Amino acid sequence: MKALRADLLKPPSRFIDCSALVVVTVFALVIRFHGITVPAVWLDEAFSILLARYEPWDIWSVTARDVHPPLYYLVLHYWITMFGDGVLAVRSLSAIADVGTILLSIRLMSLVASRRATWIAALLLALLPISVRYSQEVRMYSLLGFWLMGATVALMYWVKEREKVRFQVTYVLLMTAAFYTHYLAALCVLVHWFY
Repeated sequence: MKALRADLLKPPSRFIDCSALVVVTVFALVIRFHGITVPAVWLDEAFSILLARYEPWDIWSVTARDVHPPLYYLVLHYWITMFGDGVLAVRSLSAIADVGTILLSIRLMSLVASRRATWIAALLLALLPISVRYSQEVRMYSLLGFWLMGATVALMYWVKEREKVRFQVTYVLLMTAAFYTHYLAALCVLVHWFY
């Protein structure tokens, strides 16, 4: 009877995980959106906004002569179409992509580490100053992090379940998106294949 009573008093781990997920997500959103409109748009951000205002086929041709691939500008183009080109609107794409990266990192950590390590890593990533800084810019770095974290999660599933083709396809699609967002995705591929 005492063992049954102790089990009833002990909170279920799923409830704790769901609560922690909500807390970390809200915490990350609040930190990333706090003061997001305060710094003025700087030159690189202005370039991103200007390029995203072009038609999609023009974005492809302009980026063919630029140092960055077109996917971020295309995503930003449609984001601006839906939400406008105000500072909050354009910077929120990066903020939301960065929160998505945190959520994917929680999944990655749950595959390779303990529950405690997973939530500590999630909290530290939510507080990571460089992550917060780049999530408040109209640049491709947060979206790149999202694609790469997603690809890393897909790779971990692929390694665990080699016979499932969907993880291989997901990995290839996410890495392709990463390459079309920034060429530094090549470094991540090297690390993945070294692993």
